[in-house]
Amino acid sequence: MKILITGGSGLVGSHLTQMLKNKGIEVAWLSRRAGIRNGIVSYKWDYTTSYIDPKAFEGVTHVIHLAGAGVFEKRWIAPYKKEIYDSRIETTKLLAKHLPDTPLLQAFISCSAIGIYGNSFQTIPLKEDAAKGKDFLARTTIDWEAAADLIEKKNIRTVKIRVGIVLAKPSGALPTMIKPIKLNIGSPLASGEQIISWIHIEDLCNIFIKAVEDSSMSGAYNGVAPNPVSNKIFTRTAAEILDKPLLLPNVPAFALNIILGKEKACSVVQGIPASSAKIQAQGFSFKYPELKAALTDLLKP
Repeated sequence: MKILITGGSGLVGSHLTQMLKNKGIEVAWLSRRAGIRNGIVSYKWDYTTSYIDPKAFEGVTHVIHLAGAGVFEKRWIAPYKKEIYDSRIETTKLLAKHLPDTPLLQAFISCSAIGIYGNSFQTIPLKEDAAKGKDFLARTTIDWEAAADLIEKKNIRTVKIRVGIVLAKPSGALPTMIKPIKLNIGSPLASGEQIISWIHIEDLCNIFIKAVEDSSMSGAYNGVAPNPVSNKIFTRTAAEILDKPLLLPNVPAFALNIILGKEKACSVVQGIPASSAKIQAQGFSFKYPELKAALTDLLKP
């Protein structure tokens, strides 16, 4: 088995790479720069010029596609929204164009996002056949999955993992989410009732590994823990583990609109409740099904 990963140096990619290596599986990366990093061979690719080093696919049995610009790293001005979109859709189309037509290639596993359902004030967890959203992230994710479907049409087993909020250290969403709490200025956002569908990074990586190893998996699966929580409960749980007080009132929605921009603020003011029932029915067992255990693992020294 040899796995080629895009976005291998990112939060999920680096963690997944190490877990695969620990299982004795050979890993290579597609990267903007060729070379060897930490024992991983990287092959050059560039979606802006439609280039992939053809040597990248030699001996590859599975491709895991994680590449994509960080959604919350910058303000959503038009150029960055285009980068968020192109870094997902155009890279996937490029892979569809260049993936070799060979029996050796057994599966294509693509990152996706629960953003496909759109932000709302719903509280009932959404299954994979739920209606799609209409906001920017939903439209982006719909097109992302449509690009992955181009690969499925080549008779390559294709799995799409719709990822929720990934909890990890020392990077990703969690450090940003807990920073105000550590500074004793933490408080729930807006109503505090919006749902956070979270997942511990170890569980998420194990879902990707299961998608590699379980040949019966195909189509879309929500990559979220079984117990989503409200923003209020998330904040209180993190504060309890960090032994910090929550003395301030909720941060009002209008302030978030000013700080983040109205469109981006919707992703914080509203939520996305997603169901893990399908991946559990596939036989996957979560190590961290409850938020308190996940945060304790990540936040306690």
